[in-house]
Amino acid sequence: MITDDEVDAIPETAEGEAFPDLRTSDIQVLRALSGDDALAFQGLKRKMQIHQEKLSRALQRLEDDGLVVKSGRGYALTSKGSELAQHWLAPDFRSPTVIVQSFVPGRADPRLIASNLVGRWFGNLRWLGMRETPESVVLRWVTYDGRLEVTLRMAWERLTIETNAKDDGEMVEAFLAAQHIFGMLAGPWNDDWHVSQLAIST
Repeated sequence: MITDDEVDAIPETAEGEAFPDLRTSDIQVLRALSGDDALAFQGLKRKMQIHQEKLSRALQRLEDDGLVVKSGRGYALTSKGSELAQHWLAPDFRSPTVIVQSFVPGRADPRLIASNLVGRWFGNLRWLGMRETPESVVLRWVTYDGRLEVTLRMAWERLTIETNAKDDGEMVEAFLAAQHIFGMLAGPWNDDWHVSQLAIST
């Protein structure tokens, strides 16, 4: 979590436009949304561990400044917001741990599969948000206290479930949630769709 002491200068965008009125909570939101297509309000609240009224005010300020936009999927950075957020991103040297890898036959549309998972809860994991590209779909969940995340990545022929778990206890929790998520992937999405070749990393 950043403090007011860390926010000693508000950088300018490439166009030279500064945002001197940004508060610490605004910058926390920019950080949290960076790299994601959209995060649901409750998911963002859990990820940041911030009071909902404080989050609402920060989001409103950022929307008014043209840094954040709200859609049916949640909140996302605009191009200007994404550019500005890069100034405060802390380096993260911990690579996610893959706990499930599987083959998905190419005729199964990952977006169709994702539609069955959006908004769902699994154990202690609550819905965080989704990112979609032409090649893949990424769905994320986070525990209520924001300490543990589980991510499902699906492309046309493969899927992985990974976690940021830091110890054995968190890994067990993530693994159990991954089993629930994997169980929800059962079709039939088309006549011969199935998920096969399950591989659990060790």
